[in-house]
Formats: sequence, C-alpha cells, structure tokens
Amino acid sequence: MRHSTNSKYLKISLGTVFILVTCYNFYIANSTKYEADGDAASFISLGISLAKHGKYGHLMAERGIIKAFQENRVSEEELPFTGHSTWRPPVWPLLIAGVFLIFGYNLTYILIFKFLLHLLGIFIFYKCLKLLEMKEVLVVVGTFLYGVSPAWQIYSRVFLSEPITMFFISLWLYFLIRFVQKKSGFLPQAILGGVFVLSHPYYIFMPFSTWLVLFLKKQIKFRALTLSSLLAVAVISVWIIRNSVVLEQNSIVLTTSSGAVMAKGWNKNVIEEHTNTKGDLANEGLVLQNFEAIEEYGHHEVERMLLFKDASIHFIKENPDLILPIVGRKLLSAFNPFPETQKPGILETGRYVFHLLALLALIYILIFSQNKLAQSLAIGLILATVTMTILTYSGFRFRMPQASLELLLIIFAASDVLQRRGRNWINSAAHHMLQSCRELK
Repeated sequence: MRHSTNSKYLKISLGTVFILVTCYNFYIANSTKYEADGDAASFISLGISLAKHGKYGHLMAERGIIKAFQENRVSEEELPFTGHSTWRPPVWPLLIAGVFLIFGYNLTYILIFKFLLHLLGIFIFYKCLKLLEMKEVLVVVGTFLYGVSPAWQIYSRVFLSEPITMFFISLWLYFLIRFVQKKSGFLPQAILGGVFVLSHPYYIFMPFSTWLVLFLKKQIKFRALTLSSLLAVAVISVWIIRNSVVLEQNSIVLTTSSGAVMAKGWNKNVIEEHTNTKGDLANEGLVLQNFEAIEEYGHHEVERMLLFKDASIHFIKENPDLILPIVGRKLLSAFNPFPETQKPGILETGRYVFHLLALLALIYILIFSQNKLAQSLAIGLILATVTMTILTYSGFRFRMPQASLELLLIIFAASDVLQRRGRNWINSAAHHMLQSCRELK
C-alpha cells in the first residue's frame, strides 16, 4: 500500500513539472517563431513549396518566407516555384506541407503539431520501457526524462528536423524491441529504419549497424537482417530515384548537402577548429584551395555536391599525414560529453549532464551488462557514430535525435545496477542468516 502511494505521488509530482515545463517551452517557441532563419526557414519554405505547388524545391520570396508569415500573406501570395532541390531530407517538409494543407498557413500550427508529436513520442517511450519490463520507478522517471529532455526543449523552439527524427527513432526502437522480444512488428521496424534516415541522413548507418550487431549477438536471424536492410534501402531508394529523375542526374543523391558536409569534416582547419558545439561552422571552401579541377564543375546543386566530394577525396589523398589527426580529433569530439566551446544556459548544462550519463551508460553496458539487446543497441550506436563522424563531422546538434536511444541505454544501465545491488543484498542477507543459524547450533 505504501509503495503504491509513493508511486502515485511520484507520478503526480513529475507530471506537474512536465506540464509546467511543456507550457513554458511552447510559450517561448511561439513567441520566437518569427525569428527562424537559415536551416529552420529552409524547412518551412520546402513545406510551402510542396503544399502550394506539389513540388520540392526553391521558392521566390522577395522579403523572405518567415516575413511572409509574420505579415500573414502566405496563403494569398503566389510565391513562385523557381526550381527543384534536394538539399534537405524530405520527411519533415512533407509533414509541414500536410499541416499547412489541413489547417492553414500559420507557424503556430507547426509548433502545435511538433508538441503533439512529442506527446505521442513520450507514450511510445513509455511503451518501450514497459515492453522491457523495467521497474515501475524507472518507467516513471524514464518517461519523465524523455518528456523534459533538455535537447528536445532546445530544438523544439525552432523548425529543424532533429525533434522529428527523435520521434521516428523512438518509434523504430519500440517496434525493434518488440520484434526482438516477441517476433512481432517486423515490417514497421524495417520501414521505419528507412524513414528516420530520410528525416536526418546523419543516421544512415544506424539501422544497418544495429541489425548487424543484433544478428551477430544471435538476437535476430540472418533472414531478418537481410529483409530489414532491403526494406529500409527500398524506402530510401524512393527518394534517390526521385532525385535522379527531377534533377536529371545519373548520380546517386540522398541530399546534395552531403558534399559540403563532407568538406566541412575534411580540411586543414579541422584539427584546430572542430568542436562538438560548433563542428558545422568549418568553412567547406577550404578544400577548394588546392583543387585545380574546379572549372570542370558547373553551378547546379548536384555538380556543387560532386565538386566538394571530389575535392575532399583529393584533400585526403594529398594529405595522408593529416588523416589520423583529423579522424582522431573528430572522434574525440563526437564522444566528448563536455562542451569544447562553452554555451550558456540551464538547458545546455542539462544536455551536457545527459551526455555524460549516456557515455557512462555506454561504458557500463559494454563492460558489465549481460543483456544482449542493450549491448547490441550500444554497439550499433557506436558503429554508426564512428562511421558517420569519420566521413563527415559531428556535433551536439546532430546527437539530439539519438537522445531517446541514449536515455534507453541509461535506463538499461540503471536497471542492471539496481538488480546487481539487489542480488548482492539478498546474498549478503542469506549469508548472515546462515552464519546466525550456525552460531545457534
């Protein structure tokens, strides 16, 4: 009875904190919605392009897309379509377009959609923990931490794709765990493996590395590994085929930003300037300084992508002595939980604490845990991170969507520690009781 009462009070207390935090966060997001620029404004523009023209690309907006929203003229203004694009991944713009078509052109509707999607993500994460048969206190606390995640709060206030990717990774984790444990939900977990890649290409290796480790750990069969990989590739290929057709290119293109992203991670300044808070601020143009074939490329999106990719490969070939220092610098940055360049604020501090706990959980699971599912998820995450970090670069921003997986690993580790302590306490008590019996005899 007392345990039930304590659990009830815990739920009420954490639930109240969650409601207050969420309401405050929505207030801040809504009050600053017209300050969006750069990548965030680009996603909104793509959503309008799809909603108004049924095409994915650039629009002509004389004073900017966000200004058009602020002046409430998006629905009436034509905003002519100027050309196809594939600079951004498609999932988030498709969802934005859907919201605009159903409810109208208002940025508040996008924020409401994001927050509702997060509530659904919280429920899915709760179902994950119940599926894993975690202790009630871990389920309650874990669900609360997912709901008030500092990383989610930071990125829920802008229109970037990171929170959406976090949702799809959470959904994928639920169906993946259900498939591993109950051999149910194979198709959703396979398809979602492709969907969250199309939400954020940084995670292109995660589903495949996780399925591979699960197979090696004998958690899934080779047939499941193969079919999951094929279905995920099929989902991703739909977008690649679209790019080939509309851009009239023979190249395999996921996003044309991949060339610049690669160049940011492979240039002479990476060793000194790359940090986990400002990793994407490196100048991609540095790789062009000693690349003599620039004139052979045009100014089309795909041609610029190929230019940066080829220049990066040229840089690697011409600077073999810098390969290991650059790789080492990027990997150290990727797994360093502490900010290499300071950012103020309680949410940033909370994110650093979370990253530290995630790193400790990874280490604990790899060394001490006997849970093959937890080990598979941990190793899969590490392999995906290492591979993408070597190819491009890393940063706290790109780590945000994996917060659901990192939190799951933290709870795995906490559960294992509690079980070990419980077993030690039981063994110790049994030993003392046996000693007492012997003394009585």
